[in-house]
Parts: sequence; structure tokens; C-alpha cells
Amino acid sequence: MGRPLRSPTMPEVGPASPATPRAPPRATAPVSTPRARPPPTPASTPSGSAGPQERPCGVVASTPVANKDPYENVFDGNSSPVSWEPSVGPVRRLDEAMLSTEAIEGRRCILYTQFIEQIKADRLHSPLTKCSFYDSVFVEERIMGFRSEIKYKCTMCQKITVLHTDKVSSREMDVNMAIVAGTVNGGGTFALLESIASSINMMPMTIKTYRRKENKLADIMAREAMDAMILAGQKELELAVDEGDKCADGVPYITVVVDGQWSKRSFGNKYDATSGSATIIGYRTGKVLFTGVKNKRCSVCEYAQRKNIPEEEVRDHACAKNYSGPSTGMEAELIQEGFKRSVLMHNLRFMKYIGDGDSSVEKMLCKDKQPYGATFPVQKIECKNHLLRNLKKSLLQISQNTHLPCPVGLNKQDMVFLRKLVKENTLRLATGVSCASEYRGRTEDVPMHHMRVANLRADILNAPLHTFGDHDKCAEYFCKTRQGASVATAAAVDTAATAGPGSASAPGPSPAAPPPPEVNYVPRLSTAGIWSLIMTAVHRLADKASSLVYNVSNNPCEVANSVIAQKVANKRPYLGGSSSYEMRVNAAALSLNTSGEVLRMVHKSATGGASPGKITVKCMERRKAKRDEKRRRSTQRKLDMQNGVTLPVGRAPAAGPDQHYGLQEESNQPPPADDPVAMQEELAKFKQSLQDSLERAEELKEMAQGTDEWLRERRLRLTAADFGEICKRKPHTSCRVFVHNKLYGNGGKSKEMQHGRMYEPEAKKYLVSEGYDVEECGLFIDQEMPFLGASPDGLIGLEMVLEIKCPYSAFDILTKEEAIVDKVTYLKRVNGEIKLAKDHSYYYQIQGQLHVTQRQKCLFLVYAMHWTHIEEIERDDEFWNRSMRDHLKRFYEEALLPEIVMPLYPHRRSRNDIREAPSILQAQDERRNQQERAEKEKRERLEKREEAKRTREVQKQARKAVAERRREEAEKKKKQRQAKRKDAEGGEEIAQKMRKSD
Repeated sequence: MGRPLRSPTMPEVGPASPATPRAPPRATAPVSTPRARPPPTPASTPSGSAGPQERPCGVVASTPVANKDPYENVFDGNSSPVSWEPSVGPVRRLDEAMLSTEAIEGRRCILYTQFIEQIKADRLHSPLTKCSFYDSVFVEERIMGFRSEIKYKCTMCQKITVLHTDKVSSREMDVNMAIVAGTVNGGGTFALLESIASSINMMPMTIKTYRRKENKLADIMAREAMDAMILAGQKELELAVDEGDKCADGVPYITVVVDGQWSKRSFGNKYDATSGSATIIGYRTGKVLFTGVKNKRCSVCEYAQRKNIPEEEVRDHACAKNYSGPSTGMEAELIQEGFKRSVLMHNLRFMKYIGDGDSSVEKMLCKDKQPYGATFPVQKIECKNHLLRNLKKSLLQISQNTHLPCPVGLNKQDMVFLRKLVKENTLRLATGVSCASEYRGRTEDVPMHHMRVANLRADILNAPLHTFGDHDKCAEYFCKTRQGASVATAAAVDTAATAGPGSASAPGPSPAAPPPPEVNYVPRLSTAGIWSLIMTAVHRLADKASSLVYNVSNNPCEVANSVIAQKVANKRPYLGGSSSYEMRVNAAALSLNTSGEVLRMVHKSATGGASPGKITVKCMERRKAKRDEKRRRSTQRKLDMQNGVTLPVGRAPAAGPDQHYGLQEESNQPPPADDPVAMQEELAKFKQSLQDSLERAEELKEMAQGTDEWLRERRLRLTAADFGEICKRKPHTSCRVFVHNKLYGNGGKSKEMQHGRMYEPEAKKYLVSEGYDVEECGLFIDQEMPFLGASPDGLIGLEMVLEIKCPYSAFDILTKEEAIVDKVTYLKRVNGEIKLAKDHSYYYQIQGQLHVTQRQKCLFLVYAMHWTHIEEIERDDEFWNRSMRDHLKRFYEEALLPEIVMPLYPHRRSRNDIREAPSILQAQDERRNQQERAEKEKRERLEKREEAKRTREVQKQARKAVAERRREEAEKKKKQRQAKRKDAEGGEEIAQKMRKSD
């Protein structure tokens, strides 16, 4: 509702008086005497008018004669009601104060041309009185945000004139909606809008009006953003179909870029934002395909709870709260929701996604909740920028570590120099890795993906050597030292061929001398102990070569996050608890998909397709021209850098772990029961897919270990590393822990596993130096049981596999004899020789590898810093058939396969929901029955023992009672004898006395 503002200077109008001055005359027609209003005539009264008359644009028709005038209290009782009819009363004169406009304070937002037209349309009220707008006085202003209705009343004919400061039209947005849209698009809030209006002395809109317009704008933003995302999905679909990227069931698939952001900054230690959003962007088009928002609070609900407002009074509001888990889990939840809706929204599957190092999203999409099932697993490609940033961070930490011990042969100044050397070459090392990634990714003469990954991994491991002066293993495509040596060698060969044998060298220009040799700092860094720290960081990066070979980043999502940050005022104000944050995220998505034309799309949606005004269009075109110019300069700068053009030097950059994002409990309800028919169908399909994979056996053998596809194929099978744990487990041991670690675990990221991967190349070099020819290999599949696989560390010849162990706890022990005492427990001394124990899991692993690969021997190498152990182990088919085959088959079919086909763990991420194998349940029942029987027998024995004890106690008490009774009887008889004796003695004494007396 508007706020009426009445003039405080307007008095009551009474009867005309000569002492009352009239209104000043118009400047165009000065009049010195008062002008009286003549009485009405029948001709001046419109006949048959019962309601308001048709008026020019911008002027509101007056109230009919029959109705009460809402403004008649301004005049006295002799005046007529407000109408188009002249007043019947006598001529009235107005006081000068009635013409004052001091009641209208401040500035107003006015549509100039329309406002002037409204005044022009009111130039003549009545031919009799010849009054016009000039004879009107201000009555009231009705303020509706930045739009006003100003009411004037003619002092002659009592006509009401309403002037509108803005045009109310279906082809244009009203000024309030436009101002709110501009505020949101610019990243402002109500506080900013209020501050700007107050600074220019303009009446601002109320917070209620702002919220009402903002809610309406939120609906428009959501609708337009969804339409833009649907159009972007159609473009991605067309490109995928043109490239032939389709899944086995015919649904096209694409690669997307994903990332999330929160409504407040965490500064690395406070992850408690109440709102968060996530964005999924198509890699080919760079357009937003999905955006979502999670809110942990609703301001309306909280206000009602704080004020004890009944629930039924706030039940119908649009509650903003849609999430109750931890803030760190919002990103994974939203991205997973976007993947699940991809087929419904766009008829697309997001089979690959580019993301940063956040582990929760990978765990959700690739392990816990596979959105497309185990048949269509999602693959993650890590962002190159994040990987290189982590490398630079690790190298800078090494350069800033002042607690490194000073070894023999180096002093403190040497350590400072070497740490400074690492710092100065950090950017160079990261740049070299980036260039290698770009080169290996576009290499067309290497068709196999795993070969490009292997080449890139070798380049990454060689990058520190190249950076610090050792060029023996450098490739010529990036090493100028090797290029110069090759050129010099070729020139020498050409010179020798030209001169011929025995001929003198002809005089002439000598070939260019090779560049001076570069200082090799690798030995000094190794002596200082810094080299091992550098290689540890580089090995971590080399493990991500399967992602780096794509040479991609999540920059599109970083751009989206920056646009969202601009829309939410750089996360300074609190925008949660309502639809404001979600509206701004939708505005950012709309801006990205329409090249910044948010206002144009909002205006068309609000006005039914009408374009905004010329000024708005010019402003948008000017901004677009600036963006195009900036893009052109950036492209030209990249071309100049490629062509070797010297560029102006800019400012130097300023010198300068993301925690694991937890996952919330989604549901407290148990997962649904299995459908036996559906389960059997899915099991049959998956078993057939495993059988079909035998056709790709040769391809899988050539696959590089550690790649995403290699990990995915291993996850669907039992591999040799699992055989020992399965075959040696007790029949009643639960399978849930193993199934969870196999399907949803971290993939062996323990420090022991990382240590083994780090020193495995050195162990292979040692074998090569010993005369062994080691060949790399991928994944072998058992031809009889395709659900079994093996990935040896290498192949030697045609009949031998290689298995390497680098013990973490015994790596620096000096001798093998010391290590096997309490560190390396799998090596035992048998008949004076140290051999692998046959009851250890490693023996089961080796026998499994020999059976799957159909080879006869395994070269078992234990590699440590100061000692090694080499042993050849023969294939034992009897051991396989007796101790391994049936155990593995039963465990896979009963424990692992059902969870792969129809997973239950993702329902609420509870390990207890994983199915237990029937044989394990039976063994647990038997064990439980045995325990109950043993417990029962134990209780019976205890009861018998207690009964015998009680019997002995009763017998003892009975014997004691008999003895006591006998003792009492003996005591009684004794007393009786004593009494008789005394009586006899007394009688004898009496008899003696009587004899004496006689």
C-alpha cells in the first residue's frame, strides 16, 4: 500500500470573503481582480453520467456525484462533492498557503515525457470557469516505492487530478521492479538501495515492498534460468550426437565441469555457511546445465518460533530450508542431484567430470552413489590448475623449512642457498609440467591413451632433473640442452661426411658452439636431503598423470563462482533464510548462459516479450563491447606469447589443505528389500557383461596401471591382492568391511601404499641392473572365471611374472636378518634359507597371479634401501584348487556381486546395510548355535557344580548338626553324672554326720 502524504499547509476552505486573497494569476494571463466562479448551468452538467468520465492518459477520473468524496474534508460543507461537474456553491478564494508544495519533500523518480503530457492534458477543466491545472492545489501524494501518485484539486471546479510519476504499462516494467532487478543484477541489497536513495534525498521503498518485488523477481529468474539451461543442454546434446558419444543403451554422454561454493567465506577454518550452491557446466559449450542451492535456515520459520507464532499461521509460506546436514556436504549433495537429473533435463549422461581435489564429490559420484549404476560409472578428471597449485605449495613448504638437518659436507649457508634455489625454480618446475601435459595431450602419433599417460608420467618424474640441471633423460621436444647436443652431433657428422677420410678440413665458418653446460644441482640436493622431499611431491603429481594428460581445468566453474560472488556482494551480507540467495545464483547462471543479458531476459519475461528501453539497451551493448575488447586483447596476448613477441612486464605476483568434506546421514530408514526377480535379471546382465569383457582381454593387458579405467575394471572384480584376505578369513567373519573397502574405499592411499608406488621404479631399475628384462603390463582377466583379475608389477620373459614389495617399516633397516625378526613377518627362515611364508597373504596373491596369467613362475622381490630379497616361486595348481578356487567363487557371487549390481550402501551410507553372504550368515548361525550350546553346557556344568557344592554344604551342615547334638548329649550325660556324684557325695556326708552325731 502507498503512504499518503497530506499537505500540512492546506486549511479548511470557508465562504468567500473580500479579505481572503485569491490565488496568484497565471504568468501568461495576469489578472488583477479576483475571478468569481459563475453558478452552474444545465449545459455544464454532463447528462446521463453516473460514473467517472473518460480522461486523458495519466489523469484518474474523479469520484461520481453519488459517492462520497474521500477528500471533501478539505473543503467546507457548502462545497459540492468532487466530480466533473462544477461546484454549485458560491465563488471561493484560496489562501496563498494552499498553493505551497513544501509538503512534497525530496526528489522523485519521474518519467519526464509522460509527466508533462499529463499536465498538458489538464489544461482546461470547464469552459465556464476557464480553470486549468494552474488553479489546482496539492492534496496528497501516495508513495509506492519509487513510484508516486500526486493528487491535485482545482480550487475552481473541485476537479481531482492525479499525476503518475511512472507509466503503468504491460509493455514496460514499473520502476520498482526495474530498480530491484538492477540492484540484484549489480550485487546490491536493500541496504545499498536505501543508502543511495537517502544520499540523493529521495524517498526509498520500504523493506516490505522490496521483499515483495524480490520474491516476484525470484520466480522470473528461476524460470528464465531453467529455460536457458534447457537450451544449453540441447546444444550439448547436438554436439554429442555429432561426435558419436553415446552409451551402450543409446543415451548420449558428455563431459562436464563441476564445483560448489558457499554463502560465506571459511578462511580455511570455519565451514559453517548456512547456504551453498553448486554448478555443472558443459565442457564443450561452457554453458550452465544445472545449478542448485541448499539452505539450512528459513527466516520465517525462525521468526515464528522466536515469537511463539502458531504453526498453522506460517504453514503456507515458501519455506527456504531444504537441507539439514553439515555445510561441507552441500556441494556433494547438489552435484549428485544434478547428475541424477541429467537424463530427465537434457537426455544426457555426465560420464566424465572435471573437478578440483575435493574427495567427497568423487566418493559420492564414483563410489557411494553411482548416479547411473555400476554399468555406467562416472570418471573424474582432476583440474590441472589445482594439481599444479598443490605441487607449488609443497615445494614452497620445502623451501621454507628451516629445520632441515645439515649433513656432513654442507654448511648452513649451503642449506640456505639450496632452499632458495628450490623457491626460485618452483614456478619453472610447475610450468614445465604444464607444458608437458599440453604436449602429451595433443600428441597424435601416440594413439593409445595409456601410452600417452605413461609418457607424461615419465616427463613429470624427469621434470625435477631437468629443472635442476640433469638432462640425461630429457626429451628433445622441451629440453634445449638436448636439442643443442643433437644439433652439434648432427653438424659434426655432416662435417666428417663432407671432408671424407684422409682429407684436410677446408677453411670456412665453424659450426656454432653448443651452449655452456648447466650446473647440475641434483647431487647437492640429494646430499642435503631436499631431493627426496621434492621427489615425494612430484610422485604425488605423477600419480595424477591420467588426469593431467587431458590438459583441462575447472576454470568455467571458477568463472561461475566469481559471477555468483558478484551477485551476492562478494559474500559480505547475509542472504540466507529466504529466496534471495537462490535468486542470485539463478541470476548468475542466466548471466553466464546469455552473455550478461540478465536485464533483457527479465524485462521480456515480466512484460510478455517487450524489449527494454533504449538507454538500457545501449548500456548493455556498451558492456558487451567492453567484454569483447577484453577477450580480443586476451586472445591477442596468447598469440603474441606463442609467436615469441616480447610483452610488457606487469606487476610481480605477491609472495605468499582442504579438509575432507564430510557426508551427512541422508536417511534413517533402512534400504528397501530386494526384489528376487529384479536381482536375478541384473545378476544375469552383469555376468554376461563380464563374459563379454573377455573380448577386451588384450586391450586390458596393455592398459596402464593407475588409470581411472584400470581402477574401475579392478573394482568390479576380485584381484590377486584380495585373494589372501578372502581365502584366509574365517567362515563366520562378516564380508561388509571388505565389500565397503573394495567398492567405496579410498583406493589404497595409505602411506604404505604411497611408499610402495614411490620406490617401485627404483626396484625395477635394480632388476634391470641385475640382468632382468622387465616389461610393463596392465590387468589380466581369468579366462575361466572373468570376475577374477590380476595386475602383476611386471612381466619377465614369457613364463614369469614380477611382484615387488617395498616394506615401509623396514625400509631403512641395515640387514635382511634384522628385518625378518619383527618387521618383515612374511619372510621366514626354512631349512637355513629365507623364504616367503606359504600361510601369508602374499603367497596367495602370487599363486593367484600365476593362475590368472597362466604363467609358471613369479620373481618375488623385496626391495629396501640397504638390502634386497629375490626369490622364484613356482606355480602350485594343487594349492589353488584346494585352498583358493571355491572360496573366491563363493565369496564373489554371494558377497561382492549383489552390492555391485544393486547397491544398498548408498541409501544412507551405512556399512550395516550391505548384504551379508548366505554362507557367512549360515556360518554365523552355526557359530552362534555352537556358542549357545557351549554356553548352555557351561551353565549346566556350573549348575551341577553349584548343586554338588550345595549338597556338600548340606551334608556338612548335617554332620555338623549331628556332631553338635552328640556333643550336647555327651555334655548332658556328663552333667548328669556330675550331679549324681554330687548327690552321692552329699548323702555320704550326711550319713557320716549322722553317724558322728550318734
